[in-house]
Amino acid sequence: MSKQWDGLTIEGELKVGVWYAGQRHKKFTLRVPMSGDFIAAQETYPEGVLQLITLEVYRRQLLALGDIPEHVITTDLLRENLAEVDLGVLSKADAELEKKLQVPSAE
Repeated sequence: MSKQWDGLTIEGELKVGVWYAGQRHKKFTLRVPMSGDFIAAQETYPEGVLQLITLEVYRRQLLALGDIPEHVITTDLLRENLAEVDLGVLSKADAELEKKLQVPSAE
């Protein structure tokens, strides 16, 4: 993993996992979303529904998903193999990462 993302990631495990090469891949590393992720997702799918844009953003944030090679983790792979419950797991991990990065209050 690139030093660029040190301290800006969260690890977790999907409930169902993504089927690839004869097995389910569950462990993931998600990095903080960058503004370019949202822009690129909207440029890639200008007429796309919100769920598709969201999936594309998560795809861009995934630094690792089990043993799946990074270049194989595509929006189409996720669209066909990511269970709805696992989309929720990614959403929760993204929210936890955002909390982790917030500056603690003075209280």
